[in-house]
Amino acid sequence: MLTLFCFGEFIDILMSSTLFSAIPSLERDMNMSQGESGWAFASYSATFSAFMLISGRVSDIYSARWTFIAGAFAIGVFAIGSAVTTTKVPFYVLRAFSGIGAGMNVPSALTLIVEWFPEPEEQAMALALFGSGVGFGNVLGVIFGAEFIEHQTWKWILYFLGIFSLTVAAFALLIVPPSAPRIKPSWRALDIAGVSTITTALILFVYAVTTAPLDGWGEAKVIAPLIICAFLAAGFFIYEARIPEQYAALPPKIWKYENVPILICLAFVPFLWWSNVYFEITPLFMGPYGWSPIGSSLRFLPIGLFSILIAVTTPELVKNWSPKWTIMFGLVLQFISSILLVYADSGDKYWSRYFPSFMLGTAGCMLVYTNASIALFASIPPEIAGVVGAVFNSVFQLGSALGIPIISTITQTINKQKIEKGEDPGYQGLADGWWFMVALVALSFIGTVFFYKVEDRTAVGWAGKKSEEETVVGTPETRSSNKEIV
Repeated sequence: MLTLFCFGEFIDILMSSTLFSAIPSLERDMNMSQGESGWAFASYSATFSAFMLISGRVSDIYSARWTFIAGAFAIGVFAIGSAVTTTKVPFYVLRAFSGIGAGMNVPSALTLIVEWFPEPEEQAMALALFGSGVGFGNVLGVIFGAEFIEHQTWKWILYFLGIFSLTVAAFALLIVPPSAPRIKPSWRALDIAGVSTITTALILFVYAVTTAPLDGWGEAKVIAPLIICAFLAAGFFIYEARIPEQYAALPPKIWKYENVPILICLAFVPFLWWSNVYFEITPLFMGPYGWSPIGSSLRFLPIGLFSILIAVTTPELVKNWSPKWTIMFGLVLQFISSILLVYADSGDKYWSRYFPSFMLGTAGCMLVYTNASIALFASIPPEIAGVVGAVFNSVFQLGSALGIPIISTITQTINKQKIEKGEDPGYQGLADGWWFMVALVALSFIGTVFFYKVEDRTAVGWAGKKSEEETVVGTPETRSSNKEIV
């Protein structure tokens, strides 16, 4: 059953990573500019991130099983629809609907993992394996995408993913047992007003940030969504603080659990690094460096290999050290990796810059992501696992949705200045984008040092210390049969 949940996460990541190799053919076939091609990813990531909160709430109140199945089914249907379309606007819309399906998948899968693997060590291993789907899905997606591009077209990437996702939905229908809701079912408990408000705010924010690189930050279509977003976000948090806690989609109390705020903030960093590595470097490999799609994708292989290695070793690390120290070590690795990318200005520097950067960077990202998620779920009660997992993974996806336009804006701004001076922009714009990444990682490290409190290793939830009363979820019959990792 854990394998099925991991496949769900794997597909969610493949929906982005498989298209990185297809960027040139997408731009040609859909008549997209270089900036517009970013919407193929942003439209998916924006709804992926925005709809996690409501799907996490639905998972906690109604059925995580049916939420997971519906999400996988939606991805399958809309992926196939995206393959059929021939113009860019319907393509963006269908990608956005696919993102909604992915947003349903992740919180429901995390809720089911916490429910069916309640023992701390068992849960840590399950969460680490689930997290490995991110790094492995990224690199395997690039390889799959390149293979399809060389022998078929980008449309067959989406046909394949659609069929794969529908297969996962069918297997989930057959083997995932039903589970009782954690909270008494009620339409009021869905907090439709609150969730709609924050979802709208997130979509407007992502729209503004992704539009700015194309049209400029001073345009009304960028400024207006940002202002509306700020008011909606403020209204959401005020509203959530005033309604009864049992009806709040984002209960204020979750921020009072130890380390939850810093752990959720840390989720922003890993996918920002991963997504920009693929989005910015793949065109370099396939363009100026003259490498084929397959040759380019194979050069990303260290990312997948080190993702698996870290996922397997993380549970042992958690048993012996506080996640604080492994997260800090992961951030140091990301820091070094990003500096290497600043100076990776030619294909001749693959082995001296790109290769070590990919190894160190993905190891760092996996250490941060897996340890932060394990620490997060060990810090909260199971009944709010869905909503907290949704917030954590929503911020994780925002790293991609916002990270690509942020780095693109920096790159395009510097390149424009160079061109206006009559100079060759070369690699300078992208190098400055990686300097932004260096600064962000350094800020994350400082935040971890000062705001992450080392856990009490004897407390409930750590090293097998959970009491039976706190870990009993579901019925004895279903619990005993569902601890197996298929």
